[in-house]
Amino acid sequence: MERSWAVLYLLVAINIFGIIYGYYFYYDQLASSPLYLWPFIPDCPFYVMVFTFALLLTLYGYEFKLLNYIAAVGMMEYGAWTLMALLLFSDQFFSGPVGVISSVLFVLHIGMFSEGPLIIPKKLNIFHFSAGLLWFIINDYFDYFYGYLNAAGRYVLGTHPILPSDDRIQIVMVLTFMLSIAMCVIAYKLSSADMPWPLKKEIAEAQKTMKTMRGSRNSSA
Repeated sequence: MERSWAVLYLLVAINIFGIIYGYYFYYDQLASSPLYLWPFIPDCPFYVMVFTFALLLTLYGYEFKLLNYIAAVGMMEYGAWTLMALLLFSDQFFSGPVGVISSVLFVLHIGMFSEGPLIIPKKLNIFHFSAGLLWFIINDYFDYFYGYLNAAGRYVLGTHPILPSDDRIQIVMVLTFMLSIAMCVIAYKLSSADMPWPLKKEIAEAQKTMKTMRGSRNSSA
């Protein structure tokens, strides 16, 4: 029991570090963009933050299926998106002094993707799937089709992360929409499957402990 909580709190601590670094990474882009666009700009740290919040709620017995579904899909999609972007621009990301940093980011985003299935709720319905897919399609629209003026008065098309060059942006856009659909479908299908996954057991044990403690408090009250 104590080991389960220790492992999960370690995961939360690692995620908090990732959130802080992620928002720092996006600082310039956030600072130059309107406030209402902030949820659509720092995709990775935003979904790590949502995931961590949803995980803690789940551990303490307050699971919200739509929140968990969106958090899980976001972790899987943007973990995979970052891997795709690093490989697509490998000639620039993995050459010179940035190569080491890119290699570290590659490994970390494999971890990000791997966390997603941890909180996929059981027995999602068509409402959860439709609402989640709509959210990610809206996110993709803002990333690639929404134009706005930044703080310097320059017109910017899309809130997607700044890439090394625009010559492959069409490929990135198509792959992003494909990832949104694919990850929503995969997470939806996994909600009906009993798939073993690292740390799933620890989460189940922590939830069982909280239910027992809550039941004991109610009995004594």
